[in-house]
Amino acid sequence: EVLEEETVTTTVVVLTRDLSLGDRINDTDVTLSVVPVEIAPRNALGSLEDAVGKIVKTDLIQGEMVLSHNLADPTNNNKDLSFILSEDHVMLAFPANDLMSQESMVQRGDIVDIFATFSVEVETEGETTTTTEEEAEPVTRTFTLDMMQKVSVTALVLEVIGEEPQQNNNLLEGETAQPEPETRIRAYLFALDPQDALILKHLKDTGAIFYMVLRAPTSTVEFELTPVTEDFIVEFYGLEILP
Repeated sequence: EVLEEETVTTTVVVLTRDLSLGDRINDTDVTLSVVPVEIAPRNALGSLEDAVGKIVKTDLIQGEMVLSHNLADPTNNNKDLSFILSEDHVMLAFPANDLMSQESMVQRGDIVDIFATFSVEVETEGETTTTTEEEAEPVTRTFTLDMMQKVSVTALVLEVIGEEPQQNNNLLEGETAQPEPETRIRAYLFALDPQDALILKHLKDTGAIFYMVLRAPTSTVEFELTPVTEDFIVEFYGLEILP
C-alpha cells in the first residue's frame, strides 16, 4: 500500500476583485483561502484585520494573495506613503485649520474643493497716470475663489489627544479604566500636480485663508465659478441702488 502524504496547508488573505494603485481595501475586497504552505510567500497575510483599511502600493488582481510589502498604512507614522504616488505627482501636507477640519468632517478618500480668500494689489481699469511726480497708490483687492477642484485626500496626519479614564462599574478589583483616545486632524496629505502644489504653497506663505468643501464621492462635475470681490457682492445683490 502507498500512503498518501498529508498536505500541509495555511490560511492566506486573497482579493475578491481587482485593485489599483492607491485603492483602500474594504471588508468586501478580501477573503480567506486555504492553500498549500509551500506556495504561500513568507509575507502573505493570514488575517483579514491586517489588510482591511490599508492602501495598495501597486495594481493587484482578483484571486491574488495579499502580501505585506504591497500595503501602506494611511497614518502619519508610516514612511511608505510615497509608494502610492504616480511619477508625475508630489505629496503636499496641507494644514487642517478650517471649520470642516475642526469638526472632523473630512476623511481619507474624500473628494474636496479648496476655496481661498486673499488680497493682492491691482491696477483698476481706466486708471490714468498722474501728472505729479508722486506715484499712484496701489489698490488692494480681496478675492475669494475656488483654487482647486476634485482634490482627493490621500491620507490624514492625526494628533492623539489623551482623555481622563471613564467610570466603569464593571471593572474587577485592581483594574483601572483605560482612556479612550481622541484624535484631531492636524493636516491632510494631497497627491497633486507639482504646479498646483506650488500655487497652494505660495498662497499659504502669503497669508491666504483656506476653506474646504466636501463633494459627493461620485462627483465628476467641473464647476464654473466667478471669483467673488466686494464689487461682485454689490452688483449681485443690487446694493448700489439702495437708498
